Amino acid sequence: MSGARHTESSIPLRRNRDYNLWWSGAAVSQTGSFIMTVAVPMLILTNNGSASQAGLVAGASTIAKFAASFPAGALADRYSRRHLLLLSSLMQLAAVASVLTATAFHTTHLLHLTAAALVEGAGYALHTATELPLLRRIVPAPQRRTALGREQGRKAAAQLAGPPLGGVLFSWRPWAPFLATALCFLGVTTAALAIRTPLGPADQPRQKPPPHLPMGLVDGWCYVRRSAFMRYMVLWFALVNGAFAGLSFLLVVLCHDRGASPSAVGAAQAIGSTGAVLGALASTSLTAHLHQHRLRKLASGMLVFGSVAMTVPTLPAQLTGVAYGVALFLTPAVNVSFMNHMVQTVPEALTGRVSMTMMTAARSLNWLFVMAAGALADWWGPSVPLLALSGLFLLLACADLIRREPYGGPGR
Repeated sequence: MSGARHTESSIPLRRNRDYNLWWSGAAVSQTGSFIMTVAVPMLILTNNGSASQAGLVAGASTIAKFAASFPAGALADRYSRRHLLLLSSLMQLAAVASVLTATAFHTTHLLHLTAAALVEGAGYALHTATELPLLRRIVPAPQRRTALGREQGRKAAAQLAGPPLGGVLFSWRPWAPFLATALCFLGVTTAALAIRTPLGPADQPRQKPPPHLPMGLVDGWCYVRRSAFMRYMVLWFALVNGAFAGLSFLLVVLCHDRGASPSAVGAAQAIGSTGAVLGALASTSLTAHLHQHRLRKLASGMLVFGSVAMTVPTLPAQLTGVAYGVALFLTPAVNVSFMNHMVQTVPEALTGRVSMTMMTAARSLNWLFVMAAGALADWWGPSVPLLALSGLFLLLACADLIRREPYGGPGR
């Protein structure tokens, strides 16, 4: 058995068939999700110019991701992850196909867009719940830090490609980005069908019956509650991800208010995403040399600098994207460091629930930040909510400076 594990670990990731299938399918699917981050707000802003309505629809998506995270984690630990992947991609495909049809026939309504955002967000949460358990199955332990770094790189690359593609397609035809997104969501469906490795848990015989679903929902939170480090990270991720949701939304509103075209808005997001791509490429090296506490302190400082720079009124769309990219740069390394800690310490039977407990926390305030950012932008302009987010990042930076963690401790 040890010899088999040694042979498996010696195979590089680039030759791991199932990992490459999963990585490719997820990359295409995430590109579709990022196309939507430009296409939906631009559709609403073009129709009636309301940042509040655009924020409402974006907020609905984040509410669905938040509300579905806990049950999705329990499902991923109890039912076939292959089937859950198929279900999640079909939910997302159905939602975007309905928006495609409505846009093509000029029958879009706010209620329909909100409902589609709820369904797509729930599908996204279900897809996310399977990611960490799936990675444990298809990647040997010695390669997981590298694989986690590549996961961040995949997301950053999708974030780099999706928004400008969405902007260009929307400039050509308003329905075109939704057609492209529908095709992208087929990527995970194809990957889920083609992966040969048993993804569990239903693929393996159980030695004891699983807990009832309500009990399973609590187990992940109980595990997190027992660790002071995990409790702190729950709060940190909730505030940072909520602020990031508002920051990403305000980038679109800010560029639109400054007269940028849809393609220029997409280009600004792509330029900003370059910061995340570069950060993802550097994440393996950064996490190998820096403790997570130091990474968080550095990341908090860059968040403050980047968000303040975005408020400069004379900044063109491209340079606004550069400021956004500065804010993003170190966040992939922080994510890799924390996920590696979870993979090393959390039992496999709890991986889905614990990871989605953290994901639920990370998404818990996104809807509030996006909706508040849209309302404040309508009342006082996008610079006011941007400055408020900068103040929050500054408070988090101060908290990280005050907090002490042993440098041999969690997140190494």
